[in-house]
Amino acid sequence: MNDIWKRLFTVIQSLAPKTEYEEFYKIVEKREKGYEERILRDIQSGITLETLMSKGHKKTPEEKAAVAKQKKQQKRAKRKKEARDNLTKEEILQDDRFFFIAGYTSGGAPYGVTWEEMGLKPWEDLEENE
Repeated sequence: MNDIWKRLFTVIQSLAPKTEYEEFYKIVEKREKGYEERILRDIQSGITLETLMSKGHKKTPEEKAAVAKQKKQQKRAKRKKEARDNLTKEEILQDDRFFFIAGYTSGGAPYGVTWEEMGLKPWEDLEENE
């Protein structure tokens, strides 16, 4: 693994020359399990460091399929996370001023239907007015 980290560091250093190895290694330690799983998947798919580093390397159909599958899984996971985040945002539809918050301005101010426009006092149950 150290050989891989050293090779990665040389690539990182060419992109960001001021990066220190200790900083890089701390990040690698945090992400090591994920890297390990990805490397094992790549090996199983026939993708090696040598094939990736060779110039003019054309991906085989298997490599293309493996990359496409990984991207699809990443997109699916991202959509799930966004859906979870949206659910929590949608749960907060009211505050002390607004009965229904329709959205937020670019400055972060809420807009929507106020309690007063609904003929209610803040946090009053709808059933009481019916």
